[in-house]
Amino acid sequence: MSQTNAKSTVTLEIDSLAYGPYGVGRLDGKALLVPKCAPGDKIEARIVESKPRYAVGEALRVIEPSPHRQAPPCPFVDGCGGCPWQQVRYDAQLQAKQQNVESALRRIGRLDGFELRPIIPSPLEYRYRRRIRLQCDGDKIGFFRSASHELIEINDCLIADEKLTGLIASLRNWIGKIATPLEYLEIVTGDEPKQIVVVGKASAQWNAEDQANCEQLLEANSGVTGLVLRGPAWRRGWGRTEISVVAEEGVALSVEADVFTQVNPEGNRKIVHELLAIAGFETRNRVLELYCGAGNFTLPIARRTAEVIAVEGAPLAIQSGKLSAQRNGIENIRWIHSAVPAALAQLKRRREKFSQLVLDPPRAGAKGLEAELASLGAAKLLYVSCDPATLARDLAALAKHGYRLRTIQPVDLFPHSFHVETLALMTR
Repeated sequence: MSQTNAKSTVTLEIDSLAYGPYGVGRLDGKALLVPKCAPGDKIEARIVESKPRYAVGEALRVIEPSPHRQAPPCPFVDGCGGCPWQQVRYDAQLQAKQQNVESALRRIGRLDGFELRPIIPSPLEYRYRRRIRLQCDGDKIGFFRSASHELIEINDCLIADEKLTGLIASLRNWIGKIATPLEYLEIVTGDEPKQIVVVGKASAQWNAEDQANCEQLLEANSGVTGLVLRGPAWRRGWGRTEISVVAEEGVALSVEADVFTQVNPEGNRKIVHELLAIAGFETRNRVLELYCGAGNFTLPIARRTAEVIAVEGAPLAIQSGKLSAQRNGIENIRWIHSAVPAALAQLKRRREKFSQLVLDPPRAGAKGLEAELASLGAAKLLYVSCDPATLARDLAALAKHGYRLRTIQPVDLFPHSFHVETLALMTR
């Protein structure tokens, strides 16, 4: 159609936010995706790519700004690709995330009859991240531009804890002295005061000449309590390399800083609380948890049940989980270091049964595991997801094996991005 030819200029109103960096408008019935927009904006845009079912554009100017639009407070927002919704007021972000979760469940999963609870906001809109990843290029550090590997140097990040961003200048100076080639640095803080660990990923083997420089980083920065560098088949640490993660009152995990932890500590405690409340665990329950990580859900569940079988493929996460359970005096967890499909197959062969299944898979989801999950006899299945599309796909597959979706609870752990955490309860 002539209006959606590439390079043509159009005027349209943005109706919604997609699960991605785009605002969505419609032109002659065809979706036009335009970044850096707010719902309700009337814009002039140039179409840069046209597909059979949709087109992609770039905003030339805002003709009439939406009441949901705000001035992005970050000076790096035009270059950095990390906060594609920063021009949208937070209440509108929450509404869009709720709509995106519901849309995925109904459109992709063809699911209905469930209770969709109001999204739980992040306790902090800014300065909420306990960890940030800085890309490295020689002596430059920063974030990648959206959809590219062009590095945008920064000296602050408004969604990161100020304890982290205060180290950027020192780290920029430090990486200029390091001979081991670094792909990125992560700065991680824990729930204990004055607890910061720097984690670096290298693209080659360790250079022994860097030993003194690594020791000097800790000596020159009193706030840095530990340093971890890892590369192909090697890992080295200096100082105290673990952080404390408080999952709930009375339960503090000790987690190696290069093991996955949720970036939003207060938001993480909210989703732990919601999972415990929705699941209704009882002291007689036997629970299987898949993709358990370092025990963020495992330890709180174990405090309320007879036994937890916890499965995780990352050895360092299992090691952290075992240590945390020991320090918290929790002895009713059986840790299994295994890929999840292999562990499920073994549990099925043993004809083991469980009252609840809990899974928190990576973004790719748990495709193809529905038959094995259904064979374990659990009356309740709780699925924590960071991707609405793969969640909808997997819940639809489980529905074909006798489970019914009952409750959906979105939780926002990532203000100013399109990402959203979702907790689903299925029963049979």
